[in-house]
Amino acid sequence: MIKSKYAILLFVAFLACVWMLWQPLECQAKRKTSRNSTTTSPVSKPKEWGFGLIIGDPTGVTAKYWQNKNVAYEFALGSQLARAGIGVHADYLYHLYIFADQPQAPIYLGGGIFLGGSADTISGGGRGVAGWSYLFDEPFEIFMQLSPSCALLPEIDFFFSFSIGARLYI
Repeated sequence: MIKSKYAILLFVAFLACVWMLWQPLECQAKRKTSRNSTTTSPVSKPKEWGFGLIIGDPTGVTAKYWQNKNVAYEFALGSQLARAGIGVHADYLYHLYIFADQPQAPIYLGGGIFLGGSADTISGGGRGVAGWSYLFDEPFEIFMQLSPSCALLPEIDFFFSFSIGARLYI
C-alpha cells in the first residue's frame, strides 16, 4: 500500500508524462496525415460498435464505441482478480496513427473512471490508459493496454493493471 500523498504524486506525474508524450506524437501524426492529399486520416473509421472479451483486470466483457477516426470510448465489466470482486470501467481513448507503414496499428492514450466492489468493500477512482491495437480488414480488433489507476475509495491507493483482449465489430 502506498501512502496517500505519494499515490497522488505518482498519479499526477504519470498524467504529466502522458501529456508530454502525447503532444509530439499528435503533432507527428498530424504532419503525416497532412502530407496525404487524398484523405485527412491514414485509416478509415471502424464500424461504430465492437464487442468482445478482455483478460487481465478486469477479466470479462468489453465494448468500444468509435465517435470518429481518432476518438473512441471503451467500457469493460468483469472480475477483478487482484482484488477479488466485480469491476467496471469507462475510458475516453484518443488514437494516434504514428506508424506510417502500419496505419491499422494505432497507439492510444486516454483516461477514465473505474468502480469495483466485493462483499465487504467498494472502490473507485480515476485511471489512465496507454495501449496499442491492431485493426484487421475484417471487423476485428486485438488490443493490449496498461492502466495506472488512483483509487479514491475506500482509501487512496495507486496501482497498475494490464489487460489484453479482442473485439468483433458489428
